[in-house]
Amino acid sequence: MNQLRKNYLEKQGYRLVGNHSAIKICHWTKRSLIDEDVCYKKTFYGINSWRCIQVSVSLDICSLRCQWCWRDLENTSLNFSSKINKPKKIVDDCIKEQIKILQGFKSNKKLNKKKFEEAIKPKHFTISLSGEGTFYPYLPELIDEINNRGMTTFLVTNGTNPEMLKKLLDHKPTQIYVTLPAPNKKLFEKNCKPLTKNAWEKINESLKILEKFSRRTIRLTLAKGINLIYPEQYAELLKNIKFDFLELKAAISVGYARQRITYEQVPSHEEIKEFAKVISEELKIPIVDEKKESRVVLISKVQDRKIQP
Repeated sequence: MNQLRKNYLEKQGYRLVGNHSAIKICHWTKRSLIDEDVCYKKTFYGINSWRCIQVSVSLDICSLRCQWCWRDLENTSLNFSSKINKPKKIVDDCIKEQIKILQGFKSNKKLNKKKFEEAIKPKHFTISLSGEGTFYPYLPELIDEINNRGMTTFLVTNGTNPEMLKKLLDHKPTQIYVTLPAPNKKLFEKNCKPLTKNAWEKINESLKILEKFSRRTIRLTLAKGINLIYPEQYAELLKNIKFDFLELKAAISVGYARQRITYEQVPSHEEIKEFAKVISEELKIPIVDEKKESRVVLISKVQDRKIQP
């Protein structure tokens, strides 16, 4: 990654870690610290939003170029261009950068001091910030490194690297997400422009592997006129897939996504909810929760959804 690219990412709020990783303070972490609101993961699963590190271990490395992605897709690559850092260094440096950037909140008069003291002792790693984390070759060791420190791991993947998911079966994250980006192959290829062959088939393979994990989540990120269509086809794809949670979330026109989707294509919470109702009825699995501020709805059979806060 060249210096110009690094400077641009830092202006966007990223804090670079090593050669290919970064953290960024989440919008909901900021709001949590001043008692304004919490992340949907707090609402759905009980984790404390202010103790979460939002991290990427594969900046700009991805196999897809989805229309709703907030990244600069011009920089998307399948290969690491520099030396690959080991897990311990990444975890240590992510924590250091998180603590460093949080110091800026001390001057905020609205700061909840108790939450701040908890925030500088992070409890959760969400591997989802930018890029496709499963292309980081030491991901199993990274998951172990985080889990062995008594922290939880949320891994979000686009599902195009099922071989890494197989490796993770002996190194399981606390909760895993596989994104289903379209109701059929034609729309997937049109809107996600994959860089690898058989990407759609690989996603469906990953969905089947999902049943072997502990806390299994499927996510639909939805935009009007793009993939917020054919709910019955989504249900058909999922009817034989074993999962615990199905999240339906509105795509948001932020970052570089503003160049590809308009605000008019961002679904309202009610539109997401109506779409979720159709899938819920088709799958005969209830809607159990929602967070209007995040435009997200949760479908699940699981009664006890909470994990360590």
